[in-house]
Amino acid sequence: MHSTALSLLTIALALFTTSSRGKISRRDDAGLTTLSDNSPQAWPAPNATGGNAWTDAFSSAQALVAQMTLEEKITVITGQSGRCVGNTGAVERLGVHALCLEDGPAGVRPVQGVSQFPAGQAVAATWDRNLIYQRGYAMGQEFFDQGVNIALSSVTGGPLGRSPRGGRNFEGFFDDAYGTGEAAYLTVKGMQDAGVLTTAKHYVGYEQETFRNAFNNLESYSVFPVNVQSPISSNIDNKALHEVYLWGFAEAVRAGTGYVMCSYNEVNQTHSCANAYTQNNILKGELNFQGGIMSDWGGVWSDAEFINGGLDICMPGVGFGGVLGTMWGDSLFPYVENGTVAESRVDDAVVRLLTPWIFPGQSVNPPPAVTWNADPTFYQTDDAYWRDVRKVETMALIRQIGEDSSTLLKNVNGTLPLGTPGVIAVIGSDAGSNELSTLEGQGVAQFPLWNINGTLSLGGGSGWAIPPYLVTPFEAINYLYAVFNGTAYDAINATVESADVTIVFVSAFTREGEDRATLYLDHEGETLIQTVAANCSNTIVVIHAGGPILVEEWIDNPNVTAVIAAHFPGQESGDAIASVLFGDVSPSGKLPYTIGHALDEYPPDTIVDDPVLEPQAYFNESTLIDYRWFSAYNITPRFEFGYGLSYSTFSYSNIYVQDVYEADNSTIQQKNEPFEGYDGSNSLYDIITEVTAQVTNTGDVVACEVAQLYATFPDSPGIWLRGFDKLKTLAPGETRTATFSLRRKDLSLWSTERQLWYIPDGAIQLQVGASSTKLYLTASWSQ
Repeated sequence: MHSTALSLLTIALALFTTSSRGKISRRDDAGLTTLSDNSPQAWPAPNATGGNAWTDAFSSAQALVAQMTLEEKITVITGQSGRCVGNTGAVERLGVHALCLEDGPAGVRPVQGVSQFPAGQAVAATWDRNLIYQRGYAMGQEFFDQGVNIALSSVTGGPLGRSPRGGRNFEGFFDDAYGTGEAAYLTVKGMQDAGVLTTAKHYVGYEQETFRNAFNNLESYSVFPVNVQSPISSNIDNKALHEVYLWGFAEAVRAGTGYVMCSYNEVNQTHSCANAYTQNNILKGELNFQGGIMSDWGGVWSDAEFINGGLDICMPGVGFGGVLGTMWGDSLFPYVENGTVAESRVDDAVVRLLTPWIFPGQSVNPPPAVTWNADPTFYQTDDAYWRDVRKVETMALIRQIGEDSSTLLKNVNGTLPLGTPGVIAVIGSDAGSNELSTLEGQGVAQFPLWNINGTLSLGGGSGWAIPPYLVTPFEAINYLYAVFNGTAYDAINATVESADVTIVFVSAFTREGEDRATLYLDHEGETLIQTVAANCSNTIVVIHAGGPILVEEWIDNPNVTAVIAAHFPGQESGDAIASVLFGDVSPSGKLPYTIGHALDEYPPDTIVDDPVLEPQAYFNESTLIDYRWFSAYNITPRFEFGYGLSYSTFSYSNIYVQDVYEADNSTIQQKNEPFEGYDGSNSLYDIITEVTAQVTNTGDVVACEVAQLYATFPDSPGIWLRGFDKLKTLAPGETRTATFSLRRKDLSLWSTERQLWYIPDGAIQLQVGASSTKLYLTASWSQ
């Protein structure tokens, strides 16, 4: 370990044991007497039953736990040191092995011999359910083949994208509950079909990086000594909690996710990982989650209050060299012995850890042994080697996602595709290669921790994965002039003056642990675009970013003839964008977020950075995030949610609504969500209505179109995305039917008074079109 890391470890441990926070601490556990709405006294932890899907595995887990000593039980649910970023305890005499937990949402991290997949936000921009599932399956296969039992993936709604400046938005999917729910279900199912267990994260209301973690000496936002400031409290009303922030987690549970990770933040002024209301009452009660709730690394502040509040697995527990505190383990024994924690609660936690592991057969057919070390306290040792688990077809999948996520924002007079453009100039560091660094003591060339000195293929933090290679735009567009220094303006001017077309590659890096300061480009990107456009009348801009970028300084420049949002496309970045630029494929990506004219068009105060001991984030916009805010307040954005151009054109006609009934056949784990009209046999996920519309390719290029359906509820502001259908490879002149199957939940709202889902009285307006503002067809439906 480096001396810097040792000093941080020493400081962290010293401050952890000596500081008091005025919130839940070790000393508070036994003496906690106040009863709050979020307390385990008000919402005791329910015992698992295995649900409808895991009956046999549940019985096997119970039988194992019945043979364990108390010490063994606590060891199993407490993180230990080991090769992986997270390691459970083992009881080898019973055949319970240590389980390997590893990041992350875009591939196995920080391991070599794996793929760097496109970000979740990028695959969302494809609006293609099949590609979303395939990405999940391919990632899951690589996790399993690298020896991982439990993938710390996927991001199913935390963050959901409440703030456009959110540092980790790229890890998630859509800035929308329904869209994220669809992607969450498909990704969880895909990964678990491949053999690895999934972890839906981060539960719940985790919508900013700033002040997220008390161990903030490691973060750029640090204003207090480590472990003094409370994490940001996400103060969310009950309606927004259900209609927006829980939706993706509900879909992950429905898909059978093995685990859910609670988040760093507080929820309504109680630590997320100790919040009995959200964990015991909602997740384990309403959503009937039968697996284990694990903490984020550093998300546990004490012992008894957290396990009683519903936490089942403490990570990193006593591992990770104590950098993030040492919790549970031996410290939990006194609370069980004095009755503060019932041993039955410990039993249930172990059962919830083991049941998902037993169910798919990992207990008898485990993944291969781990050959690498990811624990930062001993990152590499001499016996570590990399196992290459990549498949050829995965490279093609990653490229296709990059192509199909590319979102054409502007295209004047058919500038794109390029055809035979003559002399091409490529400008900007984002077009070129990244400098390689050498892993200390290993002589292994690898990309820097975050590749921000060349083309930007992915964001940083737990969402980063090491690319085995990275195809740059410069390499893919291979007959051209290039200037990679984006501020070498003399060289840029001289180069672009002789070019027939100039492609400017710009980026905005975003990462875990730090929210974006602005919505502008990095490396003086705005100045670079304006400089090029002043010297070239055919300037094309390609943006690699993990969220919305303000474009007002240059978007209306007549010399900027085309713009593509390429998101974070992963290792095939260059080949994917080249396919779009030269017309091998028509762009079919649509924005999974809204691009406004200015930051003040979005809801205010969505990132709180007041330097106080107990920072509070009030979700005053309630359910009105992203496009719903814009629609409710009649704000016309620059580029709306769902927007994206094509090399062809489309027309919409003949909307038709009919009542149908199709019993839910996609739920793997049944849930307990209450709804009006429940008769014991029906489900919130039954299909009760079908909407169809005709879409015609009116252009002269084979292309795809994403038809979208939005609902407007009586006496409820804003529109809601409630369906999408990607019609693929429509031939010129071809007409095809877009179909939207609406479930009971899709046509319901949450009643905070009755605490159930209900279909409102009156007509629900249903609109179909090409984006959230281009809605060409309107019909209505009522119960």
